Amino acid sequence: MSVYVEGSKVELEWGRWLVEHNRRSSLIALVLVVGLHGAFAVLDVLTAPARYLPLLLGTRVTGITVSLLLNAFRKRPAFERHDTLVTGAYMAFVGLSITVMTTVLGGVDSPYYPGLMMVMVGGGMLFHWPRTVVVATHGVIAGSFLLVNLGTLIHDRHPVALIHCFFVVSTAAIVTTAQGFSYGRAREQLENRVKLEAAGEVLSRAHQDLQRLDAFKSRFFANVTHELKTPLALILSPLELMIDGEFGPLTEPQRATLRSIYLSGARLLRLIGDLLDLSRLEESRLRLRVKPHDLTQWLRALVAQVAPLTDRKRVELRFEAAAEASEVWCDLDRLERVFINLLSNAAKHTPEGGRITVTLDDDADVVRVAVEDTGAGFPPELAERLFERFFQVDSETAQNRYTQGGTGIGLALARELVELHGGSIHGSSAPGRGARFTVTLRKGRGHLPAEALERRGRAETVPNERRNDHGTTDWTAQFAAREDFRLLDVSDATERRVVERDADESTRGRTVLVVEDTPEVTRLIFTVLRQKFRVLTAPNGARGLELALKHLPDVVVTDLMMPEMDGFELTRRLRADARMRHVPVLMLTARGELRDRMEGMDSGVTEHMSKPFNTRELLATVQKLAQTSDATAERVLTQQMDSLETITGGLAHEINNPLNYVRNAFTRVRLDVTEAFKLTLPLAPEGDPARAKIASLEARTTRMFETAQSGLLRIGDTVALMRRYSREGFARVPRTHDAFAGARDVAALVASSTGKPVELVFELEGEGLVECVPEELHQAISNLVQNAIEAVADEGGRVVVRGELRDAEVVLTVSDNGAGITPEDRARIFTPFFTRKAPGKGMGLGLTIVWRVAQALGGSVTVDSEPGRGATFALRLPRAPRADA
Repeated sequence: MSVYVEGSKVELEWGRWLVEHNRRSSLIALVLVVGLHGAFAVLDVLTAPARYLPLLLGTRVTGITVSLLLNAFRKRPAFERHDTLVTGAYMAFVGLSITVMTTVLGGVDSPYYPGLMMVMVGGGMLFHWPRTVVVATHGVIAGSFLLVNLGTLIHDRHPVALIHCFFVVSTAAIVTTAQGFSYGRAREQLENRVKLEAAGEVLSRAHQDLQRLDAFKSRFFANVTHELKTPLALILSPLELMIDGEFGPLTEPQRATLRSIYLSGARLLRLIGDLLDLSRLEESRLRLRVKPHDLTQWLRALVAQVAPLTDRKRVELRFEAAAEASEVWCDLDRLERVFINLLSNAAKHTPEGGRITVTLDDDADVVRVAVEDTGAGFPPELAERLFERFFQVDSETAQNRYTQGGTGIGLALARELVELHGGSIHGSSAPGRGARFTVTLRKGRGHLPAEALERRGRAETVPNERRNDHGTTDWTAQFAAREDFRLLDVSDATERRVVERDADESTRGRTVLVVEDTPEVTRLIFTVLRQKFRVLTAPNGARGLELALKHLPDVVVTDLMMPEMDGFELTRRLRADARMRHVPVLMLTARGELRDRMEGMDSGVTEHMSKPFNTRELLATVQKLAQTSDATAERVLTQQMDSLETITGGLAHEINNPLNYVRNAFTRVRLDVTEAFKLTLPLAPEGDPARAKIASLEARTTRMFETAQSGLLRIGDTVALMRRYSREGFARVPRTHDAFAGARDVAALVASSTGKPVELVFELEGEGLVECVPEELHQAISNLVQNAIEAVADEGGRVVVRGELRDAEVVLTVSDNGAGITPEDRARIFTPFFTRKAPGKGMGLGLTIVWRVAQALGGSVTVDSEPGRGATFALRLPRAPRADA
């Protein structure tokens, strides 16, 4: 219904706009016509013969009269109903009047004929007409000129007259085309304007709705986050008992899984607490419980608690204080949240071997605490935006993301808590030079706003005693008092071990690379995929790119938002490498917005999956993407088969013709040179040195002729092989084929084309008859021989093609004395796009095609190799019965 209403509005607006446009344009047109008629009337008097002046001036007076009538009519309502017809007829009339004048002033050769083109161009520029009116108007103008002067064209056939007619007709065609295009563009622009106006109205209403919802959102947000604590407590409490073995013994995988669930729940509880505090701050409901505290001693104790966690990442954490004691009126629970956030950010973005320094300076009126790291830093222009709620530094503009992987509320909450204390916080940095965040707190309590203080008095004498209040029955408050929960963010930022590699992972044929910066999600994906795939993990996009180019996985599973390099950039980098261009990429994202999906498609993402994901769906999707690689290999095989016959046949034809010329010329030259020696040698007397020289030249020339003859025979054999292989019109259907004969031809052809000095040995016994499509089998053999030749050294290389008949099997092996294959590569050697060749030297599909051909024929292909001992590929195919059996 909305589409119909919008369409009706477009038609209505278009009709109104078109009428007004043509009304304004008609005024311009009639002014021009009246003015030009007057000017040209003077020209008529000065240049035209006197006997034609009555016709010329009468025509011009008629044109002016019609223009004045049009001016009166254009103001009437009837004009609105027939604006295009009226204006089109008016311009046609002007053109006809010029045609009439050309009849008495030279006909086709009349100097007035350019006026017709002026009329058509002017009408095309001024008016918007539908196609029928455009064609009719310009057709009448050009057609009248041709019709009136038809007799002259037929009898005189003057070249200039023909040229004039051609220009008139061409102008009509060009203006008709341009005016039709202009009409369409004008309508399109109006449609877009109507749509924009409608969208503006929708946005205006939506803005008003958002303003009403914003207040409701804050209240609802606070209520929901508060209510979430109760079910979360009911989840975490029994989980803790299960992990401790209260409900019976657990295996290590079970304990690890429960521990992962427990930590995820703890993080959710932490997030709920932050969101609840933000909601309270927004509504000015958060209250501080302030008391005088020694900030120096408290920070020293906090750093001592955090230091063992940063040591896991080999990051040095130091505390430096300019004063032994610094008393500040504050709520330590809230300030602890501030400094834990700063320390966790610093730990997350400081590389291994870096340093984090916490310094305290005590001035007369303020205490300044700075947390400085040696990480990658952030652009200085983003120093203020870092403290905006839900802001995350974009990966294109920063080398580091200080809110990456989180919700973007940590620093926002930190600033609001510090400002609630009457203090300030700011950050400074330069890319590659670390970051420094400074918290400034004022001494005394006179600056603390009364509305921010909790009125209920309590005897608080030691730090964090609110957490130790045994009268509190809220389990979540007790849980929040535990050190492992308080330092959870720092623990996550410094955790290095994500998963343990399986001892038998090399036996799994396919490899999946998981790029995810959240360890718990990585462990979950690892648990789901480890039974089917060899799983590699990376904590960020930069490390993921490094592993992908090193191991060439079959599927890449990546998160979207990650530090150092996000999922989009990772995918773009992978697609830029020829070896990874066809590897499927599965993007995991918790945002799931259409814009993200579109950007993912642009960067080359194959599939998207929203978090939280279903584990069964994840496994099924990864398996489907792995199978996509096989399908790609199938398509490449088909394309190679389709093109190989044509290419080889064409090359054989192109080589054979000049080869025949060379053969004929060579034979003639050899005969003539031989005859020349026979005639020359007797002329020299015996014992003459010239006679000996001639005999020596004859012997040398004979040897060179024999060498050239051998080369020509080799070229001829190669052309014959190419012709035999291509055989234009050869049907691509299975039939009984001698695999040994085909192997001999194909191997010889491949060896000849490489130009590498390799000893090629054939050990083929009997007829290796198989039921196959010969082209596909030849392609598989070609790939095996090509790889073998490339594997051997330039000197001393040896490739053996062996064929054997074993009961119901035909066994064809290709062996080389090259460098061999490592066990790790053997496990993946038939995987699509796996290659150890340099970029541009191969797609990694050759052996995949061999494997697919063997499978299609009901056979198999195996590899036997050790590093330094060469490699042997064995192709086993079902044996076909002889035709005469």
